[in-house]
Formats: sequence, C-alpha cells, structure tokens
Amino acid sequence: MSSKQYFFLSLILSTIVISLSFPSSFAESGSVSMESYDVAYNIENGNIESIFMDPDFLELLITMNTSDDGTMEITIPRAILDAKFDTTDDVFFVLVDGFETDYVEIASTSNSRTLIIPFFGGDSIIEIIGTDALNPFVEETTTQIPDWVKSNAGWWSDDVINDSDFVSGIQYLINKGIMIIPTTQSGQSTNNEIPTWIKSNAGWWSEGLINDSDFVSGIQYLISNGIMRI
Repeated sequence: MSSKQYFFLSLILSTIVISLSFPSSFAESGSVSMESYDVAYNIENGNIESIFMDPDFLELLITMNTSDDGTMEITIPRAILDAKFDTTDDVFFVLVDGFETDYVEIASTSNSRTLIIPFFGGDSIIEIIGTDALNPFVEETTTQIPDWVKSNAGWWSDDVINDSDFVSGIQYLINKGIMIIPTTQSGQSTNNEIPTWIKSNAGWWSEGLINDSDFVSGIQYLISNGIMRI
C-alpha cells in the first residue's frame, strides 16, 4: 500500500470514528438543488464553490477551496448519479485533482448514496463518475456503433489487445465515420493513462450488461481529456 493510500484510509477511518463519538464539526454544510433533487454535503477544512453535472460524461463535479487535509461527505440522489453493474450497486470512480482516490460509502438507500471522500489541503476538484445519470448527454439517436466493435471491446477488456491498439482502432472508426458519437470537444492531457472504469465499461458493454450510451461515455472521456484524438 502506498503512503498516499495509507493516508487516505487512515483519514477516512479516523473521520468515521470521530463522527460516531462526537457531534459533527464540519466547517461547512449545505445542499445544491439539481432538477428538484438536493445534493447535500458536509466539508471539513474547506468550502464548496460549485456542484454540477459535467456535460461531457457521466460525473458529478465538485469545485472547492481547501485550507488543510480534510474530508467531504456527500449524499447523492440516485436519480442524479448512480453506479450500477447490471442491477447491483457498483463502486463510483472518484478522482481528487485528477488522482484516483479511495472513499467510504457510509449509507445507501433506495433513493440516495452517501460517500466520504478525503482530500489534501490545496486540492480543488473532486470528480465522482458513475454509470447512470440524470439527463444523460448521450442520445441513442446520435450514436451508431457497428456490432463487431463489441468484440474489440471485449478483447481489450481481457488484455488480448493493448490500450494503444484499442484507442487507435476506435479513433480510426470515428474519423472514418464508421462509428458515430455525439460531438465532443477534444482536450489536452499530460497523462495518457486510461482510467480503469473505462476498460471495465468496455468489457461489460461487450457482454451486453450496459448500453451503448454508457460505453460511449468512456470514449467521450478519452476525447475530452486528450487521450484520444479525433
């Protein structure tokens, strides 16, 4: 276990122990309304600037100011964002300032899920990525994917083909108009590493466990983050 992972796990466990022993002492509490649903939060050693759905892929994006190491507790209505594997709850993919971060899910109901996410002082962005979201940005009518692409996705998920071959193959299909996805603005990135959730999505899509929209959300993530060029 890396020192960073050890810090995060220790911080989360300490927060849970303290919350069970003493009244909550978060620096800021509040909620943000989205389409008649409230996203409630508590943040220690910081304050929230904004919470909104990213238009390019299925994620809740939180911007914040942090004064020291701390945690954010957030209750996410399932109607806003959820993570599912078939019909079963799955883990969210959480990034803090671009780094994958461990979190603890402290509550789960039929309507919402509550997470505690640690951060370092100076961190400013938390991304919570799921598989289902309110008003998904991908419309089925704007997406065309040949059936045989699922075989490639399955091979990639099983490590039969490597990351670069898969990315270049999808890039070729989009550029040639063989595979059509909604228009996505290309971004720039100094890190070409593909998040694990995208590869997992590809495998599930190849097996028919998730729909085209969920698979395309991963492709759009690669484009908007500069990993794939079209």
